[in-house]
Amino acid sequence: MSLSLNIIIAVCYALAGCYVLYILYFLLGFRRLKAHALKKDADLPALSVLICARNEEASVEACIRSVFAQDYPSEKFSVVAVNDRSEDATPQILEKLSQEFSRLHVLHLDSCPPGVSPKKHAISRGLEYCDTEFIVATDADALHQPQWLRSYGSICNEKLGAATGLSIFRKETYRSGWERSWQSMQTLEALSHNVVIAGAMAHGFAITANGNNMMYRKSLFNGDTVLKNHVVTGDDSDIVYESQRRGYDVLFNAHPVSVVRLKPESGVGAVINQRVRWASHVMKATLPVRILGLSVFFFYLSTILLPFLAFADPFVLNCWAGLVLIKAACDFAYMSFTLHKFRIPYRFGHLFLMELVHALFIVWVGLAGTFGRFTWKGTEYKKTMKL
Repeated sequence: MSLSLNIIIAVCYALAGCYVLYILYFLLGFRRLKAHALKKDADLPALSVLICARNEEASVEACIRSVFAQDYPSEKFSVVAVNDRSEDATPQILEKLSQEFSRLHVLHLDSCPPGVSPKKHAISRGLEYCDTEFIVATDADALHQPQWLRSYGSICNEKLGAATGLSIFRKETYRSGWERSWQSMQTLEALSHNVVIAGAMAHGFAITANGNNMMYRKSLFNGDTVLKNHVVTGDDSDIVYESQRRGYDVLFNAHPVSVVRLKPESGVGAVINQRVRWASHVMKATLPVRILGLSVFFFYLSTILLPFLAFADPFVLNCWAGLVLIKAACDFAYMSFTLHKFRIPYRFGHLFLMELVHALFIVWVGLAGTFGRFTWKGTEYKKTMKL
């Protein structure tokens, strides 16, 4: 084998070694995660729940009802719902609910300043109406378990800056076996992000957070510098990075009651678009997160491109098979362990199918998120500007 091929293969296996170390690092962190004790009513702090909604007529009522059904002292929490320029029945639904729930404050936005992320603008405006030290944020398509809010109130302390929990995409019924399979793959792929966040955060390393299931200190927004408003997405990441910058702890809420259920995307194209949106702010992350992301990206890329070098030397296929086995072994081991710990049922066949396309999928959405475009709430964007 030529010197150039030897160097390429050495680099590929160096990236594979980094990947193994990352998985071990996450696994050791995940093993440390434990469900905390839930506090009694008298020991719980006052909380504000912030929900931003745009064109969510199909889900916003169920979301808000699940929040007001919380096992939390009613006098200790309120809800701020921001209608972000909705063009459907969302405003009317929110107004109707505000008549039913006196602790629901509805804010209607009819515009967004140019060059500013609409979601981040809605968050900033909603915070003006939150009067508690800690804010619990969720999305308008999320459903919550009765003790979800208690799980967050129970971890509030003077050292905490932000916390996040697990989010699961789940449908109740499927039209076909094919839909069940690819929806399960979508769920597992999203969970793979969740459990990496959890494992890293257990070490105090904040990669990002789930904006649909998180809590943060309102004082982080003093000075109005926490959100990078020119970057369309990434409000959750901005918040945990700011929390660490100010010396606060960031925690993963590992209590089973903190898990929220989300409505999954209805088509494969919509899933790709969503993941491109998620990837669009990665290069605006902290330096350690960018290094992690780039090394994983190039490792995945090597598992895709290396077979093409077999035209120069067939032995390359053996080297490529080794890379694929390393990735698969790490992924299966970590996903199996973490999903078992959270008691999330899954089918090994669906995990296997996801693994077959995982590297190609991540490379594609990484490139598209960095250089391409995505659609969000009916508007086309690049990562830092509206088109």
